[in-house]
Amino acid sequence: MSWHNQDPLNLSDEEWIDLLKDKDIFDEIGLKMVAFVFAQPNCQSSATKIGEALGGVSQQQVTAWNRSIAIKIYQKLRKEPPLNSKGGKRYWNVLFDGDVEREFDEMGKFIWKLRPSLVSALQQLRIRDDGNL
Repeated sequence: MSWHNQDPLNLSDEEWIDLLKDKDIFDEIGLKMVAFVFAQPNCQSSATKIGEALGGVSQQQVTAWNRSIAIKIYQKLRKEPPLNSKGGKRYWNVLFDGDVEREFDEMGKFIWKLRPSLVSALQQLRIRDDGNL
């Protein structure tokens, strides 16, 4: 089964706003991460470019931050994540989906695209480029 267009939690704008304001879920670096992607064309970026924008951290570190936020969201909502193709828990696509039209950028890096309801919540909160609400 494809992960494309599968929103495992289907959160509303209001639910995202509450989560974004929760410092236990979105700390400073988490807000900076989503603010950076929000400011990119079509609200999408690769983990490598996110890492470069956040001080030159590795793609693996960005992936770990994304996973950590997703785990906290699942715990807060008392829900179980879907399984990945290897039978493990799939966390990466709570904040992001892939771009169905273009999965990889010019460098061959997978493209992460913010979920539409998260984009709407960020617009309503008027998040700044530095990640401040």
